[in-house]
Formats: sequence, structure tokens, C-alpha cells
Amino acid sequence: MRIGELVWVKNGPSTPTWGIVVNELVVFLTDNSVMVSYEVLIDSVVWSVDSTDVLQFEYYNRHLNDENRLDATIG
Repeated sequence: MRIGELVWVKNGPSTPTWGIVVNELVVFLTDNSVMVSYEVLIDSVVWSVDSTDVLQFEYYNRHLNDENRLDATIG
């Protein structure tokens, strides 16, 4: 998932709902594994969610896979 992506949060604040990914938190563990969680903006509040709580819609987010477009917006 990428920052700015619209996602469906299965375990939202009270019910499943839409949210926008605002941050990705990566923790490198001692056994060479990685733990990833996300901060998602839902109803004007930032919630920390696990990657299993979030559904990504490939069809809707297909435009985010254009690397040239992404690089132009970042730089």
C-alpha cells in the first residue's frame, strides 16, 4: 500500500469504513523479519491498523502503479 491510497478498513473505529493511508510504520525485528502497520485517516481521526485489517482495491488503485506518474508527484 502507498501513502494517499484509498482503502477499506475492515476493523474500523466502530464499523467497517473507508480511509486514506497517511503513514506506513516499519519495524525491523531481530530475526531479520519486518513488521508493517499503517496509519489511516478515518472520519478526521488517524487510526493505527495492521495490514490484515485493511483491504486494497486493485482496480480502483491501478493508477497508483504508474511509477513515472508517482515520481513526478514526489519530486
